[in-house]
Amino acid sequence: MNAKVVSAASAASMISDGQTVGLDGFTMMGVADEVYGAVQDSFVRTGSPRALTVFHPAGQANRAVGLERFAEPGLMRRVIGSHWGLAPRMGTLINDDGVEGVCLPQGQLSNLLSAIAAGRPGNLSRVGIGTFVDPALEGGRVNASAQAATTSTEFVERLNIDGSDVLLYKSFPIDVAIFRATRADASGNASQMDEASGLDALALAQATRNSGGIVICQVKEVVPDGQIPAREVTVPANLVDYIVVTTDKKEYHRQSDTIDLDSGLTSGVISAEALAKALEAKPIDPGRLAIGLRGAGLVRAGDVINVGTGIPGDTVGPALAELGTLSGVTMSIESGVYGGVPMGGTDFGASLHPTAIVSHSSQFDFYTGGGVDIAFMGVGQVSPEGNVNVSKLGGRLIGCGGFIDILSGARRICFLMSGRGRHPKFVDAVDHLTFNGQEALLNGQEVYLATEDFTLQLTVDGWAVHSSEDSDEARSMIAALPILNQSARR
Repeated sequence: MNAKVVSAASAASMISDGQTVGLDGFTMMGVADEVYGAVQDSFVRTGSPRALTVFHPAGQANRAVGLERFAEPGLMRRVIGSHWGLAPRMGTLINDDGVEGVCLPQGQLSNLLSAIAAGRPGNLSRVGIGTFVDPALEGGRVNASAQAATTSTEFVERLNIDGSDVLLYKSFPIDVAIFRATRADASGNASQMDEASGLDALALAQATRNSGGIVICQVKEVVPDGQIPAREVTVPANLVDYIVVTTDKKEYHRQSDTIDLDSGLTSGVISAEALAKALEAKPIDPGRLAIGLRGAGLVRAGDVINVGTGIPGDTVGPALAELGTLSGVTMSIESGVYGGVPMGGTDFGASLHPTAIVSHSSQFDFYTGGGVDIAFMGVGQVSPEGNVNVSKLGGRLIGCGGFIDILSGARRICFLMSGRGRHPKFVDAVDHLTFNGQEALLNGQEVYLATEDFTLQLTVDGWAVHSSEDSDEARSMIAALPILNQSARR
């Protein structure tokens, strides 16, 4: 079968009202933005397609385009995703009940594609137990319209298998898949050789084909058959129905949000010494670096490290470089990237001079299975018993992203935050339960919290002073914290 080359507008016209559309991408990496734009334009002009269910494992926007193109009232009936921090219009639409909002962990959504492709009823995991994803709480239904339209077990069900509670993330058919590749040959074999992260293109295409749906691929170019080596094919031709060749590579097919094309995002491995120098040269606020240095002090030689977006992604690498311990650890990002200099902001998920890039779902398999020695994450709110909220702040839905998946399997967890910000992060009770501290302790995990001024460790009685704090100034500051457990104050 030869895939048919069509315009973005023609591809959009193949989507019918009420269908389920699966999207691949991470921030703006791998995002088929010209096709997204054509869907938006078709709806604005004609009112169709409308009432779609949009499924996307990772957040994919830059506050202006990407997933934001679907944030038109009426275009969607339901959105199933993990994160909308860089999609403010989408977040507002969900908050205002303009669409049914379902938020599930990023890794579980990525893994679910394989379950759909294989015809399994869903994906079994302990990830999400005791959080808002648990059907005993919200079942991932994060607004009133989703709660009114569905049951608490519509998307996730809690089961007991051999005496242990697990969650079943339920499969559903996908009618249309939209993914991006660098190039395709005339038959439709698609290669992602210039893409900056390992995503879900193959699993999404398989899941959609086995659901009886159609697969649309956006590329930079079509080359003759035989010009893409078999080992470089990400999605084989039999899974690709239509190819859209972008009309503007810089506008719709950038390697990352701020980077048009840089071979350093996919290759160009450099020495440990040169990498350390690159990290040291990375502009960073001294106050934020101080937070990273405290967190980096918990790292041990040989550790596999995950860094989340924000303070962790911006500071942990430079802090390790400053301490001279970077070469003795393995840095990783949930997108599937290992090594290099992690990018931040709307480029999060990419890394300059990576040592390896694996698929999105493979990375999460490794993470949730216990492969991470220490994970660094940011904080929105934190409570005395160790619960953390990053998914709904100030009444605004952001989503959990890969936060729940990553922390479920990490041996050690360190939350990084500024203790000097305008908005207090220590609260009596979190507004949204993204991380259950006591559940983590029951699972045998170590949990820490580091600021620019002190480090705490979570105990069954609450937060306590970490053994590294030996200065009178730090201890005095810690003693005044409202979240510290009473026994630790004495």
